[in-house]
Amino acid sequence: MSARQLLTKALHILDRGDPARGEAVLREAVAQARDAGDAVTVVAGLCCLGELLAAQGRRPEAVDTLRACLAAQLPEEMAEVCDAERSRAREILARLG
Repeated sequence: MSARQLLTKALHILDRGDPARGEAVLREAVAQARDAGDAVTVVAGLCCLGELLAAQGRRPEAVDTLRACLAAQLPEEMAEVCDAERSRAREILARLG
């Protein structure tokens, strides 16, 4: 299963109300995306994971994850693809203070 497929799977699992399993699959998706050099999926996965961690009150982990989302290197031609995720990451970070 590709990293993007894992990300989609994680989102479905989270929608069904299983945050522990969703988190595990999100982490797997991010790791696989890093290994594959899929920066877009890394950013999307980190944003989702950071939002999940923030919702669970796991502030230090959420902050680290969202900062990693913002720091992830993207090819210039792909930067705008991740504008929404990065904007969301900044919004959550600002809320976390």
